[in-house]
Amino acid sequence: MPKRSVSAEIVTILAPGEAPLPQRRSGAAQDRAVQLVELLQELTGEGASLVELNFQKSIEARAPASIKALAVDLDCYARFSAERGGIGLPADEARLVAYIDYCEARRLKPATVSRRLSSLAVAHHLLDVPCPVGAVVVRDALRGLRRRAGVRQRQAGPLRLGEGIGREAVRGFTLSVLLEACGRDVAGLRDAAILSLGYDAGLRVSELVAVAVELMEAQEDGSGLLEVPHSKADQEGQGAWVWLSPDTMRRVALWREAASIRAGALFRRVAVIRTKPREARRALAIEDLAYHARVDRERMAARPARAATVTYGIGERALTPAAMRLIIKRTALAAADQGLVDLMGADLDHAIDALSTHSLRVGLTQDLFANGEDAGPIAQALRWTSTATALRYGRKLAPSSNAAARMLKGVRK
Repeated sequence: MPKRSVSAEIVTILAPGEAPLPQRRSGAAQDRAVQLVELLQELTGEGASLVELNFQKSIEARAPASIKALAVDLDCYARFSAERGGIGLPADEARLVAYIDYCEARRLKPATVSRRLSSLAVAHHLLDVPCPVGAVVVRDALRGLRRRAGVRQRQAGPLRLGEGIGREAVRGFTLSVLLEACGRDVAGLRDAAILSLGYDAGLRVSELVAVAVELMEAQEDGSGLLEVPHSKADQEGQGAWVWLSPDTMRRVALWREAASIRAGALFRRVAVIRTKPREARRALAIEDLAYHARVDRERMAARPARAATVTYGIGERALTPAAMRLIIKRTALAAADQGLVDLMGADLDHAIDALSTHSLRVGLTQDLFANGEDAGPIAQALRWTSTATALRYGRKLAPSSNAAARMLKGVRK
């Protein structure tokens, strides 16, 4: 019997709830709270006890990311205290100065050390004891660290639009390049929607994973509005609305239709299962077998041709922040493999390493500066409480649109 070639690929998409995807372990926030109790008990020994009311209300007032940061910071201080010996909490001024030196020896950045001191202040509050973090000698020790190390923080590599904004061409990775690199399958439609929406709205990763279908409103001109009910600077939930371009709304619609998402979390996990094609084969006779082969009538039976298959399973829960970061880096690597960026070797590795979910927010900020916007409106659009962060993100682009530049462009040609 002649072999029949099989080239077609059968695609199956399982809607949310139809695919048995492994579920993430829940209760992470509760686990961190338990870890905090254990750390505080370890650090206080027999000298102090946890004030239950303070602890409960402090945990309720903080976002899960803040609770995680608090646990990580206290774990670092616990390691220092184990080396130094003695009671870790409550701490005196000399111990905190020694802790700053300990952090500097391990090359921690000044911003990280400052955050860990703030976490120690929270720990003293939980124990209802005086806090020495604000003492003059502790502040001077931190100021000395900042002077020696410098306070400039590493900034996420920007993902600017790459076309139509500003006079200078944007090199390297851009939003346009990553969108072009996204595949045309279900996962690619999701990734393109994530990138497009994340850029338009300038979302933090915590806001991006929280996007839900119910928070979006389509407008008559094809654009859309997205409600951001909570944010890093809005823990009380006053909320804000951001504008989404028609291009983003089209990409979101394509992803929703392909994944059969009608409500709930917008961006979800996509599990992919692939099988290879198989040629048709006649039944095998005894003489077809090797002399030492075992006779197995079931395996010797004729088998029909089988097309290659790919099955996509759509999850029911939102993607994690770690998954969002992986999507951006993976798409950037795909863009490099397709020759969409002129980067190679160490330059390529550095550019991909610099990308994160915050790159979309940084890119939008820089594009706004390149478009001639001032820091005030930019801070309002990106939902910052002050212009300081906007100016830091647009450090290189802000001077070209400030008051001096606007005046001099008209008279110094």
